[in-house]
Amino acid sequence: MRTRVADWLTSHPVTGAVLLTVAWHAVLFAAAELLPSLGGWPDLTATVINLITAAVTLAFIAWLRWWRQSALPWRGPDRSWLYLIPVLLIVLSYAAPGLQGALASLAGLSLAIGVTEEALSRGLVQHVLSGLGPVRAAAWVGVVFGLGHALSAAWFGHAWDDTLAQVITAGSLGFCFAALRWHVRTIWPLAFLHGLNDFTQFASPGAAPLWAQILIVVFFIGYGVWLLRRTSLER
Repeated sequence: MRTRVADWLTSHPVTGAVLLTVAWHAVLFAAAELLPSLGGWPDLTATVINLITAAVTLAFIAWLRWWRQSALPWRGPDRSWLYLIPVLLIVLSYAAPGLQGALASLAGLSLAIGVTEEALSRGLVQHVLSGLGPVRAAAWVGVVFGLGHALSAAWFGHAWDDTLAQVITAGSLGFCFAALRWHVRTIWPLAFLHGLNDFTQFASPGAAPLWAQILIVVFFIGYGVWLLRRTSLER
C-alpha cells in the first residue's frame, strides 16, 4: 500500500499536493475541535494543536520512507545559508516597532507552526511536486500554501479582506521558501525562519503599513525568482 500511495502522489503531483494540504488542514481542524482548552500558559492549546499536526505529518512522511526526499535530515550550515540572510532581515523588520505580549508562549507557538507548516509544504508537498522541475514546483508550492491559508481563515471565521491579504502574503513567502529549499536542502532553517516570521508579527504592536506589506510581497517573489535562476545555473 505504501508504494501505491507514493507512486500515485508522484504521478499526480498537483492533485497530490492539494489533497495532502487538505488532509493536513483536516487534521488541524479536528484537533482544534476535539482538544479541550488547556490551562497553564497562554497559547498552550494552539501550540499543542500545531504539534499534533506536526507529529501526524512527520509520521506520514516516515511511513512513506520519504524522510530524505522531504529534506528532513539536518544539514549543517554552509555557503548556501547565506541566501537566508535577506529573508532574515525582512523578518526582523517586523520587530522594529517593538514586541509585546506573552513572548515565551508566542515563541513556542510560532516554532510549532514553523515546524508543521514547513514539514508539510517545503517538505512533503515540495517533494511530490519536484518532478515538475524546480521552477514549476516552487510556483505550485506557493500557490497551494497560499490557498491553504484560505481554508484556515474560512474555518476560523476571518474577514474576507484579511483572508485575501493572508493568501497573497503566504503565497509569496511559500514561493520564496520553496526556492530557498532547493539551495539549503533541509527544512530546518526554514522552519526557524518561518517561526521567527510568525513570532515577530504575532508580538508586533500593530500590522505593517500596506505599502510595506506590498513591498515585502514583491521582494519575496523577486528574490524567489532570482534564487530559482541561481538554482538552474548551479545545476
